[in-house]
Amino acid sequence: MRPLLKLVGLDAAECERRMQLLGFGEADRQRLVHLSPFLESIADDMVEVFYHRILSIPDTARFLEDPVLVASLKKAQRRHYIELVSGTYDADYFESRLRVGMTHARIRLDPNLYLTGYLVQISFTTQRLFEHFGEDVAAAGAAVDSLAKILMLDIALATEAYIYGGFVERSTADLRAYETVLAQEALSFRLREEAKREELLRMVVHDVRSPVAAIIATARAALRRFRDVREPPGKQFALLEATGQNVLQIIDNMVSHARAPGGELPLAAEPFDVAEVVSACVAQLMPFAQQTGHVIRPPRLECTPSTRLDKSLVRRIVSNLLMNACRHTPAGCSIDVECGVMEDWCSIIVADNGPGLPTTMREALVGEAALLPRPDAGAYVDSGLGLPFCRMACERMGGRLELGPKAKFGTRFVVRLPLGLAI
Repeated sequence: MRPLLKLVGLDAAECERRMQLLGFGEADRQRLVHLSPFLESIADDMVEVFYHRILSIPDTARFLEDPVLVASLKKAQRRHYIELVSGTYDADYFESRLRVGMTHARIRLDPNLYLTGYLVQISFTTQRLFEHFGEDVAAAGAAVDSLAKILMLDIALATEAYIYGGFVERSTADLRAYETVLAQEALSFRLREEAKREELLRMVVHDVRSPVAAIIATARAALRRFRDVREPPGKQFALLEATGQNVLQIIDNMVSHARAPGGELPLAAEPFDVAEVVSACVAQLMPFAQQTGHVIRPPRLECTPSTRLDKSLVRRIVSNLLMNACRHTPAGCSIDVECGVMEDWCSIIVADNGPGLPTTMREALVGEAALLPRPDAGAYVDSGLGLPFCRMACERMGGRLELGPKAKFGTRFVVRLPLGLAI
């Protein structure tokens, strides 16, 4: 028995017509079902953001003064959010959505505030979806489009619940329906603007990378003629190439940090020898180290085969640590690099014999404070985005970045990655 469907005049044929009007088809349903695990993983965060916004509005906060009631409503909101991607949009689904709207109409919650709640959900979910899909803007846009359709259905049913639930008189029903149309248009515009912002980020990154790549290509062409990188001009061209690679790495770090909070870095597993990647990083940064007056001693490498780690992320981790060692220790310092296997773990060590890090800095590097440059005793450590990225990339692959025990001199970073990681 579905009394609310009968009340608003919705039968099975009309429910199907509503879905057709929204352009919601089988592809949308399958896309949302595929997103179900992802939405469930972010549901708790969405609920917290949702209620933080709702409780900041005096008109809604007065309804939610009982903490027991709030806890119960949070559970219901989480369930309601996950059901958006259930894939089952039958008469029972329509009935349950009308029931929620009737409840809010019964407690006389202003429908404009109700729509504000939908805006919070859409804004939060859109951002997380673009972070989840990364550079695949088309897939993110398709996911947002399918989710927008089912949310529009939710809004329409909530509006009907308000109309038939006695919140407004019949004489004002047309006005409220018109306001709902305007709200739907505003929300759709917001979704389109989010997609444009992501596309702009992609274009900016492309425009910055292109000239840097051209500089690197020019330097490499010159190095084919001036092969001796120990003397000018080969030395300068080698430094130019290494610096260009560093700029590209900084760009990659910026993009990763822009998309990763609340989301995850994409992984691409492939078979490779981690030791070979470490060796290549050392060779690439050797000219830079020579220019800054540092000595990268011959690395101690043990064959470290892996089939399920991300080669690109490993390369970026090692390059960041080597670059930091050159940038943040005085000229004349030496850098040691090791790579080997410890049980089922790959262990990469980058250590220097510089002034080292004071206790306050060592503690800061494991938290958000690592994002800020801080002058301190002994050495000036500007971690920038390098160390936070290394930590984030290690954790994404199931490993960790460790700062070795404090010694009298030097800093020792240890990267531990599980060779048997299942991606």
